[in-house]
Amino acid sequence: MQQWMDLLSIAESISFVDDCDSIIWAFDGSSSFSVQTVYKTISFRGIQPVYTPSIWGICVPPRVHIFLWLLSNNKILTRMNLAKRKNIEDKSCLFCSEQETICHLFFNYCVAKVLWAHLPDIVDIFHINPGADYESVARWWVSNKKNKVMNSFSAALMWCLWKLRNEMCFQGKLWMGEMVLLTKLFNMLKSWRILFADGDLDTLDQALRCLQHKMAQPVGLPGPI
Repeated sequence: MQQWMDLLSIAESISFVDDCDSIIWAFDGSSSFSVQTVYKTISFRGIQPVYTPSIWGICVPPRVHIFLWLLSNNKILTRMNLAKRKNIEDKSCLFCSEQETICHLFFNYCVAKVLWAHLPDIVDIFHINPGADYESVARWWVSNKKNKVMNSFSAALMWCLWKLRNEMCFQGKLWMGEMVLLTKLFNMLKSWRILFADGDLDTLDQALRCLQHKMAQPVGLPGPI
């Protein structure tokens, strides 16, 4: 009976007018059609991922902010994304025969997997392993105040992987081993210390010491190839 009364209450709240029916565009607050709202609906199903606006709060340089934003919107020019614009004969990864998608390049191929495996053990606050896919990494950006150091580490790791890929693709550099990437990651994060001047500097230094200890241990991947 209570449900019936609730239904009657809803029905009574509806008011009808004598105006003619009209078609409205439901994907925009103005009810007016626009190409922009069509693009957003197709790209994000009408809902932008919650972590995308959080990118700009991560403690990284501006160029890395832009890189992460492009990554979030699937605009990074991997070979599969380039194939959408022009004919690409070889769409495979530089390390294997799999197609070079964002998920593969940053998470699924051998080098990425080994590097992500180091992240949870760097400091005690990294008990979680965020390196399964992009969404599992990006979800921690929403709570950046709590996970500031880890978010900077994960962003730096993806930036290092992207720079490695470009160096091998465009400069003809060879894979020289896992230690080279870990050293680049260490030096990069060390240069970002100034971004932590307002807090968490001690946590960052602790993480850097743990990373340095990792670099002194035997590596997991051989080099060069």
